[in-house]
Amino acid sequence: MKYRLNALPVKTTNGFHINDVEIDLDIEKYHYEHEGVIKGDLSKVMIEKSMKEESLSSKIGLSVKKYCNIKITIPKNVQMNQPIFLTYDFCKEDVFYSKIQFVYEENASCDFILSYQSQDQMKHFNYLVENVISHKNSKGNITVINTLNSHSMMFYALENDVLEKASITHTIIDLGGKVRLYNASSYLKEKDASNSLHTIYIGQKNELLDFNYYLKNLASNTQNQMRVEGALEDKSQKNFRGTIDFIKGCSHSVGEENENCVLLSDTCMSRSLPQMLCEEEDVIGIHGVSSGKVDEEKLFYLMSRGFSQKEAEKFIILGNFMSIINEIPSNDVRESLVHRIEDLLS
Repeated sequence: MKYRLNALPVKTTNGFHINDVEIDLDIEKYHYEHEGVIKGDLSKVMIEKSMKEESLSSKIGLSVKKYCNIKITIPKNVQMNQPIFLTYDFCKEDVFYSKIQFVYEENASCDFILSYQSQDQMKHFNYLVENVISHKNSKGNITVINTLNSHSMMFYALENDVLEKASITHTIIDLGGKVRLYNASSYLKEKDASNSLHTIYIGQKNELLDFNYYLKNLASNTQNQMRVEGALEDKSQKNFRGTIDFIKGCSHSVGEENENCVLLSDTCMSRSLPQMLCEEEDVIGIHGVSSGKVDEEKLFYLMSRGFSQKEAEKFIILGNFMSIINEIPSNDVRESLVHRIEDLLS
């Protein structure tokens, strides 16, 4: 069955072919009640798990009837020094529908790293809906890592509600899957709230990547930041939609979005649409995208020092990625990702 998914919040002309994406799915064919592994200091957080037999929908536009629900609450004044890991290993045509709710109570702090990875070369489907509520003075860093195999599909939908003086950062590392859809909405609802959304992606073969990000400044002195770095090879295709929306009353707020895509073949396709909507005069808005070949001066510099073109391209792209990778709160995860990216680009 064909679905039109990941629609822009404010549509542009159909001629750009970027208002949404059409995907052929059979979402009822399989369902596996997947048990992920949660590791870390769980003594100070509250975790609730249940299976829900009710509709689960998201701004991606996809709805399913049964899913695994996980609610993680970081209580008031709890400050966690080490991240908590949620790891999901897929095998035997697993299909997993899940919702994860993170509730940061007042003055709470905790980092999370979610990993989705394949253990075989079968087709897998992961549909993750994530909801975050960040209360006053809370702080969180949530990393989502997708390394599913090249036959699989990854759908990820995020909604943030960020309250007074709270800060939340999401880092999305997208390195695998035949079809990958990402939808993120963040609402800065009270003064001095801040949100950062950072993404790394690599597209290869005939893979389809589709990103739709919507960041909304609703209160004064709020800060939204969106940064996306990627690379495409072979016949891969990428659509990027980035929208920052300044609502009346969000004076002295800042919204910034940047996307950079390196094209490593003549047959890949990159479509990008940055949008900025504004009802408030006293704000700062910055947006821009760039797509093109590897910087020739950097390439010449590295090749003149004995590196092959492929090695030089790899180093340049890794350099683009490192400022985002370095934000992940785990040395082991950072090192593992660098090695994986090097392998993909080799």
